[in-house]
Amino acid sequence: MKILFVRPPCHLWPIINESDNFLMPLSFPCLSAYLKENMEEITVRVVDCLPLKIGYATLWKILEDDKPDILGIGDSLPYVYEGIKVLRMAKAIDPGVVTIAGGHFHSHMPAFSLNHFPAIDYIVRYEGERPLKDLLEAIREKSNPMNVNALAFRTNGGIAETGPGKLIEDLDSLPLPDYDIMPVDRYAPFGKLWPRAATIQASRGCLMACGYCSWNAMEGEHILKDDKIILKPRRRTKSVDRVIEEIDLLYHKHQIRYLFWADGTWNHDTQWLDNLCSEILRRGYRLGWWAFVRADLLLEQEKAGVLDKMVRAGFRHTLFGGERPTESEMESIGRKGQNGTEVLEASWLLKRKYPQVFRQATFITGIRSETRESMMALGRYARRSGLDFAAFHPLMPYPGTPLFEQASTAGWIEEEDYSKYDMFHPIMPSETLTRTEIAELTQKLYSQFVTRRP
Repeated sequence: MKILFVRPPCHLWPIINESDNFLMPLSFPCLSAYLKENMEEITVRVVDCLPLKIGYATLWKILEDDKPDILGIGDSLPYVYEGIKVLRMAKAIDPGVVTIAGGHFHSHMPAFSLNHFPAIDYIVRYEGERPLKDLLEAIREKSNPMNVNALAFRTNGGIAETGPGKLIEDLDSLPLPDYDIMPVDRYAPFGKLWPRAATIQASRGCLMACGYCSWNAMEGEHILKDDKIILKPRRRTKSVDRVIEEIDLLYHKHQIRYLFWADGTWNHDTQWLDNLCSEILRRGYRLGWWAFVRADLLLEQEKAGVLDKMVRAGFRHTLFGGERPTESEMESIGRKGQNGTEVLEASWLLKRKYPQVFRQATFITGIRSETRESMMALGRYARRSGLDFAAFHPLMPYPGTPLFEQASTAGWIEEEDYSKYDMFHPIMPSETLTRTEIAELTQKLYSQFVTRRP
């Protein structure tokens, strides 16, 4: 069985530079490693068109020459249509190829995908390792796919969706990611902020219940109750020894010196971080890290003496979720009990004591209560923060999140072109602002951050 995974050619996400778009899609090496460990007589290949600068004409030739039995895609939501274009190409070349779609959009919109995109044969939902392996075995043995969890596919009677199945509880039981299958030396090839880097993940999921966040929608626990899938926040963590094993592989075999941590809340566990940093320092690794970090926990880590160790071990670029400056606004987006003071305090702490750490934060615009005055207050809050860079993004109702369900029920969503669910195009108005006004004011906040900073 020949399996081919493709990340298609697609437009660049315009936040920093070209390098920002060339981070390794970690799902492919994780799936490849799991399939190779648990199946016999398979070959796996990945074609990542972005870093390899492959266009559709070249990709067509690759599909013709490779003749895969299975073609898999798993795209970020704004690139869902590019992934479908690849599946259509594959079906045009070989109608018998079995096409499988995964990733955020297809996991949470299976009926939409199967009704609108005939080129999809199967959808593997949520955490992919187990259901993909079980589906491939069912295809090989010509057995009933209804016995495989976390699938969606067409039947004579319409669309079938199987139960969500169980999460992999022990992440240490998974094989090391199959980095050999990726063009490791081609990711993030330039730039001071984005040196050549590798994506790595120490945990899956997050215990926060942010109503807009896609992390929990993919990596949380999905439970079938009364014919409805319920999302429960969950977090599972690899052991320090296991993570060190992955770092060691990247460091020595692939000469990686910069890590991009793909964890929703990387600094969730202070003791775990202390142990990890101690081992990195003991081994003498010369590393840099990029990480999504909670500001309140970072302040705790400073008090515990762990932040200093984190910086010495490689902490070089932090991204806070600043989001909104008031507690009531934070509560409206699912972050009850938080306000903007932690981000201000953490950012100025880093600026004063650890200036080698680049300070970045995201801020959400276009919340339901948004007004012109609240947008300007958000800009002033960001400029007081001492950040190196502030990113302002309209609130996105990602499928599978509580926000999507709320916005769909209330009729707030005005844009159903999913290529625009990219954190730049407003999808919903506020109670007093149109989508156009939110877009214009968001752009103004960017401009003011740059021109009015001290």
